[in-house]
Amino acid sequence: MEKIVKALFICFIAAASLLFVADMASAQTNERVYKAYSVKKEQSKFPMKLSNSLVVDITSNEKPIILKNGTVVWQGTNGWSNAVISFTVTKNGDTYLYYKTDKNGTESVEVVGVSGEGKKFLNKMFTGDGAGIHTQFVSPSIIEIGIEEFSRFYDGSAASKHSDSYQSKFYQLYINGSAKEVNYFDNAFATLAKKGQMKWVPGALGMSYSNLKKAVGDPFAYPFMAEHFNFYRSVFGLYGFYYNSNGSSTIKPQAKVRAIFRESKLHGSRKALRPYFRQYFGKEVLSNGRDLDVYRTGKYYLSIQYFDANTVHLNYSADNIFDF
Repeated sequence: MEKIVKALFICFIAAASLLFVADMASAQTNERVYKAYSVKKEQSKFPMKLSNSLVVDITSNEKPIILKNGTVVWQGTNGWSNAVISFTVTKNGDTYLYYKTDKNGTESVEVVGVSGEGKKFLNKMFTGDGAGIHTQFVSPSIIEIGIEEFSRFYDGSAASKHSDSYQSKFYQLYINGSAKEVNYFDNAFATLAKKGQMKWVPGALGMSYSNLKKAVGDPFAYPFMAEHFNFYRSVFGLYGFYYNSNGSSTIKPQAKVRAIFRESKLHGSRKALRPYFRQYFGKEVLSNGRDLDVYRTGKYYLSIQYFDANTVHLNYSADNIFDF
């Protein structure tokens, strides 16, 4: 009898373990970052029920809201003409949402965190002293906030202030209501660089154009021609391809990605970052004055451009295009 009880107990533990693993796999499967939606132009796509049973909706007067069982948990202010939202579901079943608005020409980003049970635990506002703000979720619980530099032709008018040049920071969002800045340059960055990938930028060197478009998933991305490459521009970055022999800007479906250029600049100085890059990639294969360092990352080349005392721009190439 004792052996039978012991056998049944072992079976129970095994079954419980399988259920636990299944639940974990299910939670990981449901983890998701949703694309950015225009509050005004894409209102017809809502309401949207998430896998954690929360509902994201946009009211008739263009206010984004989060609901739990029909009860409003959070509500944005009156919709502005250029308002945008994006949201996530984490592996723990929480949701983060950002609401980017442009009030009186000043852009700001409100970030909200709501648990699967409908409890709001985070409400943080990001503003900047730049010309604008770029934002996106790079993971279900990490958000990028980029401040746009003013155009060098800025004359005080709204029409002249934008440069489309941003400098980004990244923030880990927590269920205790805090947002902590995280370092972009870490072990993960180095590991991905050796595989032909750039951290938090979809796609990879050597990937075909057709597969890249699927990986990027940006409906506003577009191809164009400049300098050494045909380019594909997305919100994440620029992807370079060889010129077509006929000089066309059309990129063939099987053309391979030869370069990746991160769209937004990052914070950092040569003094602070050189020890990191040398630790993982060795000494520079090219160093041009105070502005450029190039490293060999396996069979690829990583270019670090230092624009000023605290601004870094990343270029990543399958070829040594920097040897000039």
